[in-house]
Amino acid sequence: MRLLRYTIAGDDSTRIGVATDDGVARLDGREANGGTITTIGQAVAAALADPASLAQIPTERGWDDITFALPADVGARMLCAGANYHKKYPLGGNVQAPAQPVYFNKPPGTLVAHNERLVRPTASVQFDYEVELAVIIGRAGRHIDASEALGFVGGYTILNDGSVRDWQRHSVAAGKNFFRSGSMGPWITTADEIADPAALEVICRVNGAQRQRASASEMIFSVPEIISYLSKVMPLEPGDVIATGSPEGTGGSHEPPRWLVPGDEIDFEVPGIGILHNRVVDE
Repeated sequence: MRLLRYTIAGDDSTRIGVATDDGVARLDGREANGGTITTIGQAVAAALADPASLAQIPTERGWDDITFALPADVGARMLCAGANYHKKYPLGGNVQAPAQPVYFNKPPGTLVAHNERLVRPTASVQFDYEVELAVIIGRAGRHIDASEALGFVGGYTILNDGSVRDWQRHSVAAGKNFFRSGSMGPWITTADEIADPAALEVICRVNGAQRQRASASEMIFSVPEIISYLSKVMPLEPGDVIATGSPEGTGGSHEPPRWLVPGDEIDFEVPGIGILHNRVVDE
């Protein structure tokens, strides 16, 4: 099942739905999992508890009628694991694997939705891409054991951790959180359709040319290990987004660097989930 947030022309409200072959079946306002669905977090939790309860709703809108919105609730926590693949860039040299997950946050305003524009900032030309698998929490938990962690996952999506590399040398927070520099989407594929996230691949293509490709099994810390670690820092809640890191092949890793420029068309793909598409524009 694919869960999404979307808008329609002439209506400012953001709706929640299930993707079908013909379009979108509307979920918000429906009863599920003992309550009324008003957020994507609630929809993910309902899908985790009883996937069949959401599968029989009729299609309301065709694909041409909708515009994708970010598949995360307003104010949702964006929890990110950095340096989670063995690679030299952007740290350089003989990079040692971290002893524990490298955790940072993304604030609201950093990410755009599928088919929206990525903004190259006026402050730098060192604008880079990073394809990542992202996890959506579907069940609340605290101090979760890694052996049980996948039971708390409601679904998976694709995230582009857009980075401004020279500002990343100032701090991780500065380089990773420029306005509309990253993206996420197009939807959340529910956990019942992904038996093992380690079997997934992450792929990035810029103007049709493959730049990144790796298996999630190459992560230094697995999805269950990241969830377990973060659950010791804070209680995890339905709707929380956890980004799991990006492999080698980003623009800055090339010689000379291949920074993103206005007009670049980028596809971020995880087979089994979908393709997140964005185009680069100048601020």
